[in-house]
Amino acid sequence: MRDSPPPRPGFLRSGGWVVVAAVAVATVGFAFHARYLVRHRARLVGDGRRVESYGFSLTPCRVPRELVVASGMPKDGLRALVDPPSWTTAQADAATTKHAKFLVAGDRVLGLQLNGQARAYPLRMLVWHEAVNDTLGGVAVAVTYNPLCDSAAAFRRDVRGLRRTFGVSGLLYDSNLLMYDRQPGGKGESLWSQLLFRAVAGPAAADGLVLAALPISVEGWADWRRAHPDTTVLAPDPDMAEKYASDPYTNYFGSDQLRFPVQPLPSPAAWPLKTPVVAIGGAQGWTAFPFPELKAAPGSLTSPPAPWAALASALTYRAQGRTVAVVADALPPDAAVVYASYFAWYATHRDDTVWAAERR
Repeated sequence: MRDSPPPRPGFLRSGGWVVVAAVAVATVGFAFHARYLVRHRARLVGDGRRVESYGFSLTPCRVPRELVVASGMPKDGLRALVDPPSWTTAQADAATTKHAKFLVAGDRVLGLQLNGQARAYPLRMLVWHEAVNDTLGGVAVAVTYNPLCDSAAAFRRDVRGLRRTFGVSGLLYDSNLLMYDRQPGGKGESLWSQLLFRAVAGPAAADGLVLAALPISVEGWADWRRAHPDTTVLAPDPDMAEKYASDPYTNYFGSDQLRFPVQPLPSPAAWPLKTPVVAIGGAQGWTAFPFPELKAAPGSLTSPPAPWAALASALTYRAQGRTVAVVADALPPDAAVVYASYFAWYATHRDDTVWAAERR
C-alpha cells in the first residue's frame, strides 16, 4: 500500500494570503475612491447633457440658443490655471516626462509678448486646461485654446475696470469654447465666447462687454525660442504630467467630421473644414489667411481689394510642423491675431472677414 501523499498546505499557507491581502487592499482602495467620487461629484455642476444643469443664466442670450450645447463635461471639468508658475528655457530644457524631453523643437506653442516680456504656452498643455489666467509684462491676460476648433487667442483680463478670472464652463457655442467669469459663490457669472471675443449670456452680455484680443503667434517651440531667446515657458502642473503626454484629439483632425452643431458652415467650402486659418484685425474687421494659401507661391493667389499683402508680410509659413509664425512688430498698431479652423472662423466671423485668397 502506497504512502498517502502529504496533506496540501492550507490556502493561506500556500500563498493565498497574498491574494486575500490584495483583495482587501483593493476593496479598501475602491471604497476610498468611491467615497472620493461621490464627494467630488457632489461638487460638480453640469451633467454633460442638459445646458440648464450648469446653472448659468441665459438671460439675455446674444447668440442662437440652440447652438449653445453641453460638451459632455461638467463645469470646470477642465481646470483653468490661475497665476501659474513659469520656467526659464534652461528649466524647460532640463525637464523630462516619461524619459523624454518635456518640450521638443516641433512642439506647438502659443507665444505672447507684452512690454518686453515673452512667454510660451505649449498647446499640449493647454489641451488639458483651455484657459490660463496669467500676468505678462504687467498685463493681466487670459491665454486660451480650444482643441475642437484648434483655436488660440489671448485677451486682456481687465474689462471695463474689473479684472476677470476665467474658467471653462463645460458649454460650447458653434463647437467653440465658452468661458465663464468666476464670481463669489457662483452668483452672476456670465458666458464668454472665445472666438466672438465677448460675453454672450448673463449679466456681462446684458452690459455688452467685449474682450480685447492680443497679437499672438502659434509656432514650433524651436522657432519661438530662436526669435525670443529670453522667453519664459508655462510650467506644467505636476499632477497633470501623464495627461500632457497624450493628445486625445489626434483622431479628430483625421477627418472633417464635427462633433457638435455649427451654423452656418461654408457652402460650398473653399477649403477642408478643419484647415488652419490665422486672422489679423480687430473691431473694424478681420483678414483671414488659410494656411494653404500662405504656403502657396504669391503669384498663384487671388485676392479681394484689401491690404492683405502688407499683413501677409508679418506671417511666415513653416512647412516643418505646418505652422504660421507672426512677427508682432510688423503688424499695424493694436492689431490682434487669432488662430482657428476654417469652419469655426467662418461660422463666427463670416460678416466681418475679408479672405486674403480663395481657391477658385
